[in-house]
Amino acid sequence: MKVLAMYLPQFHRVKENDKWWGVGFTEWVAVKKAKKIFEEHYQPRIPLNHNYYNLLDKETMLWQASLMEKYNIDGVCMYHYWFKEGRQILEKPAENLLKWTDVHMPFCFCWANQTWARSWSMLQNKNVWSNTYEQEDTTLDGILLEQSYGYELQWKQHFEYLLPFFKDERYIKVDGKPLFLIYKTTEISCLPEMLDYWQQLAYLYGLKGIYVIGSSCYTNQGKGLNAELYYEPAEAFGCMSELCRDNRTVVSTWEYDDLWESILSKESLENIYFEGVVGYDDTPRRGGEGDIVIHATPEKFSHYFTELMAKSAAYGNDIVFLNAWNEWGEGMYLEPDEKYGEKFLEAIPYAKKNYQNKIMKYKNSRNRIDIQYESTEQILRRELEKNVRYLHIMEDWMARRVKGVSLACRLKSAGYKEIAIYGYGVLGRSLYEELALSDILVKYIIDYKGENLHTEVKVYLPYESLPAVDVVIVSVLFEYGTIYRVLKDKGISNILSLERLLYE
Repeated sequence: MKVLAMYLPQFHRVKENDKWWGVGFTEWVAVKKAKKIFEEHYQPRIPLNHNYYNLLDKETMLWQASLMEKYNIDGVCMYHYWFKEGRQILEKPAENLLKWTDVHMPFCFCWANQTWARSWSMLQNKNVWSNTYEQEDTTLDGILLEQSYGYELQWKQHFEYLLPFFKDERYIKVDGKPLFLIYKTTEISCLPEMLDYWQQLAYLYGLKGIYVIGSSCYTNQGKGLNAELYYEPAEAFGCMSELCRDNRTVVSTWEYDDLWESILSKESLENIYFEGVVGYDDTPRRGGEGDIVIHATPEKFSHYFTELMAKSAAYGNDIVFLNAWNEWGEGMYLEPDEKYGEKFLEAIPYAKKNYQNKIMKYKNSRNRIDIQYESTEQILRRELEKNVRYLHIMEDWMARRVKGVSLACRLKSAGYKEIAIYGYGVLGRSLYEELALSDILVKYIIDYKGENLHTEVKVYLPYESLPAVDVVIVSVLFEYGTIYRVLKDKGISNILSLERLLYE
């Protein structure tokens, strides 16, 4: 069983951080200035021997690699940032590692595909590095780095950047394929098309393909993903109840035992990977608005991580993920500190030595479950997120209309004159009504309700033979991957999600 720890490359200066958060800003700035919020609150966290390292120093990576080898950590999953039009940030540690072939640190990437923005921006699902260090900003929308995906030219540029890493002998493979994680798969409206194209490029460049794991994706069906990751502690927080809020702040506290109980209680279908958590406390970044997991100890972590390895083995996995190697600003780190030394690291070899004795317990538990259901909390959270996403799409759409942005003009500029709309719900109807006022011809609708829909154009069932059009626009959000595959199998080549039409 391999243990892969998430790895943050935010421990070196870059010009963007100097501009946005203050000169000299790295993760260490927030860590050093963290404050206690209540008596037993473990802050500030101090690295052992005050080792506030710089990831651009080779000696730092050699030291990290030696610790990983000493404590049987099989590699790191390094966060990778790739924004609109190929804009990058925090890429130097990975690029240095590629050059430093004598640093024996197995690695893979997790694409952290979120827009970076100010905390006060109205953007949803943004990454806010440190709202306690925000500088005055002249941008009206608060966006610092915009996440956008483009088309084949941009996909190829991204893949060719990754290719030298994929071919490095230290890059972690699954079934001979480079392992690549994507953090927010639900945010990528072109995910099936992009992954299909990447697989083609992988074969073209002599790889066996790529092995893609998505997190926060609900299901990998039809999206081109090989597997899904229960990304923690986000998944657990969605299923737990907070203990309390401090009267002087809005900080939320969570019990470490409850967190792990939620992680270990999750049942799943095939092709699901699990992730453990060392601890959590993001108050260095968010101050009194943060979340704190209390009562984490090396002894508890050792016990729970052993259980998680056993459960992973019972599900047939040979990898278990761990959050994190060095997320000091969120209290998730294995690296030694002044309070516990290397005690959390010592839990890894202990778990590896003892997890096999517990596998049968999880195999028996799994065999008793004939049909595996999501918990009520998971279902409600997923439905809430769906509704919120629908709402924000409609808000953005209406805002674009007010500004004179025309979807018809976008379609015409792409050479599309005759279209079909898949799905005639709220979004599909809105699209039809907008295009009906233009010279774009909506030739027909595709919907399972068939003749029960009252429209002015022909309605086809998805499994019927479909007349030729320039493009099929899919207005169904969360099943787009499956619909894309079905339409491709019917020989339809031009397929476009409504989200992609709106945002790209």
